[in-house]
Amino acid sequence: MLLLYFKQAWNLLRQEKLFSSIYVVGTGLSITIVMVLSIVYYIKIANIYPEMNRDRTLIVKSAMEKYKNGGTGSSAISRKFIDECLRPQEGIEVLSVTVRDWEEHYMQYTNSKEQTQVILKYVDVPFWEVFSFRFIEGKPFTEADFESAIATAVVSESTAKKLFGRTDVVGEYASIDFRQYRICGVVRDASYVTSRTYANFWIPCTLQPDYDRSFGNSGYLGSLEAVILASSLEDIDKIKQNTRNWVERFNRADEEVEFSLVGQPDQHWESTFRFWSNVGPDFKKIAWQYSLIFLVLLLVPAISLSGMTDSRMERRLAEMGVRRAFGAPVDNLMGQVISENLLFTLLGGLAGLFFSYILILLSADWIMTIGSNFVDLPPEGTKVLFTPGMLLNLPVFFVALSVCFVLNLLTAVIPAWRASHKDIVYSLNAKQ
Repeated sequence: MLLLYFKQAWNLLRQEKLFSSIYVVGTGLSITIVMVLSIVYYIKIANIYPEMNRDRTLIVKSAMEKYKNGGTGSSAISRKFIDECLRPQEGIEVLSVTVRDWEEHYMQYTNSKEQTQVILKYVDVPFWEVFSFRFIEGKPFTEADFESAIATAVVSESTAKKLFGRTDVVGEYASIDFRQYRICGVVRDASYVTSRTYANFWIPCTLQPDYDRSFGNSGYLGSLEAVILASSLEDIDKIKQNTRNWVERFNRADEEVEFSLVGQPDQHWESTFRFWSNVGPDFKKIAWQYSLIFLVLLLVPAISLSGMTDSRMERRLAEMGVRRAFGAPVDNLMGQVISENLLFTLLGGLAGLFFSYILILLSADWIMTIGSNFVDLPPEGTKVLFTPGMLLNLPVFFVALSVCFVLNLLTAVIPAWRASHKDIVYSLNAKQ
């Protein structure tokens, strides 16, 4: 029966080309923005190279203190806090620290006055275990390099080609901020959309002056961020609870300062909504906001498309009247109209998916700033790459299909019900 409905809908689409084209394009444009949002947040949350373990990743990137004599302080966390609270916990497979770095860095070319802005990541040795980088040449810097603060670096494939014209550059030297770094490894490029790991160079965080400094009354504020890879999904809640218990014990014992992680550790998806060191994200508010956005994006075009469907039903009242006169049940007529409309909506969904990919590719430099409080555009010359796996995946197609079904119900049910419940005599006398 459904196949017959779709065959009738296809014939109708060919007969009413103008209406069908307008309906499909209108549906596609209305779905485009929904799909852009869906793709953006999929890319921010899903397991994507080199962040292949996002579902097991916990982040602690800030903390705050409230002083009993008044005043507050907030910042990244210190090595002292990491060593005393996080590192001893069970259920942690790997714990890595990175240095929060706000400075601009420039790469100098050999025998040239030209220089290019680059992104550095100050990382430790476990960083390469938490994240799944693929080494084309060489290997990460060693623990001895890290502890001795040797000026060594891992470089991205594209940066190596830009600097040397090739990728077999292990043992060569790169000049960054007029300091020479020996290259120990070359990795396949990460995309700028994986902002936690993206860089042109990765160097030991011991090269950052006072990287392990502590300040604040507790000594737990500093310049580090901790990335925890839980041993299993079941260990995530244990790590969170153990961290909360540790903070509570500290606050009961210290009478001068109240220390807080403001709801951390965050799972990776939670950390994408955390923008401030002293205020945690209100997930209920965020859920309501995005639900309202999706509702408006669906409801507004649905009203317009519903009007078009209702107009088409008016033109087909005579046909409906004849079918009802010969005993066709109302449910059958409604099913036909909804099925016909579903075909139009599915075609519009495919168009919307196509439009969303085009929009994302054309606006790659800024599209990933959606949902962020900061306009963190990439340095000049940085290519924001979207791999096929980021764009063509089952979750995104599932969202597109779900949006099509919802939009179909919103636009077709009322017109179908009205047309199928018209008086038979009125329908038979309606002009076609």
